[in-house]
Amino acid sequence: MTAYKGRLSFKQYLPAKPTKFGIKVWLRADPHNGYVHEFQVYTGREEGQAGRTKEEGLGACVVNDLTEKIRGKSHAVYMDNFFSSPTLFESLRKDKIYCLGTVRAYRKGMPEEIKTAKLKNRGDSILMTKGNLCAVAWKDKKVVH
Repeated sequence: MTAYKGRLSFKQYLPAKPTKFGIKVWLRADPHNGYVHEFQVYTGREEGQAGRTKEEGLGACVVNDLTEKIRGKSHAVYMDNFFSSPTLFESLRKDKIYCLGTVRAYRKGMPEEIKTAKLKNRGDSILMTKGNLCAVAWKDKKVVH
C-alpha cells in the first residue's frame, strides 16, 4: 500500500492496516537485493477479471500477470497467503515456476488432514505430499500452513 490521501477513483481504504488510505500496488521483486522487476497498480475490478472462474481469484490473476515474463525459466516465487493456493502452485509448476508460501488452511485443494490437524505444542508439525506439492502445518503461536 502506497500512502495517499488525495482524490483518486481507485484509492483503497483498509482499516486494519497501518496505512489506511492509499494506492494498492502488487509487485514482483528480487528477494536478494529488493529490486522491483514488475509491478501492477490495482485500479479495481476490470472487465477481464469479471469473467474469471471461481477457482481463479484476484490473487491468482495477479500472480499469473506478474510471472508472465519468467515462465519456463525455472524461477522460484515466494508469496503470502492472499495469493497462494494448491491449484495456483500446480499451474505455475507446469510453467517451471516453483512456489513457496503460507496458505490459508481452507483453500480448495488442501488435504483434510492438514485442515483439521490438532497441534498442541509449539514445534509440532504434520506433513503431506501429493505429486510435486508438499503441505505442512506447524504450531508456532498459532497453526501456520
